[in-house]
Amino acid sequence: MTAPRYAWGARSLSRLQTCHPLLVTLFERVIARADLALDLSVLCGHRTNEEQAELYAKGRTAPGKVITHKRPGQSKHNRQPSHAVDVAPYVGGSVSWAWPHYHAVAPVIRAEWAAMQAEGLVPAGVTLTWGGDWETLKDGPHWELSGLDDVPPPLAAARAGAR
Repeated sequence: MTAPRYAWGARSLSRLQTCHPLLVTLFERVIARADLALDLSVLCGHRTNEEQAELYAKGRTAPGKVITHKRPGQSKHNRQPSHAVDVAPYVGGSVSWAWPHYHAVAPVIRAEWAAMQAEGLVPAGVTLTWGGDWETLKDGPHWELSGLDDVPPPLAAARAGAR
């Protein structure tokens, strides 16, 4: 078995720790996978309503293009802990926005989610969605959990399953 090539930096780890335990466990396991072809960086976990308002303003009342349809309080990033995380490939010393890089890491993330499901770490009805699969306003870094409203926190079992 090949040893993992990557590990979270302090900033990524700090951002990841603002997320739901299932996301923390998932991405701790992903970064440790020997088959992960690219390093990763956590761009955002929890986002305040003020931060969400700034993002929502882009392309509307602030310069730039529209990057979110979610108003403050509507994003899964606005929950505590966050039910969403933005994770980007880190290539050549910086974050990559190139879609081929996202398509290279998405199957690894999905495979690790499937492994967590098989191990019984994911409660029934909880799903993982990638923003790269959305029909409009595709979001390569974005991964979010749905179906958590009926699951009592914290999910200690998910944290215990981290390898």
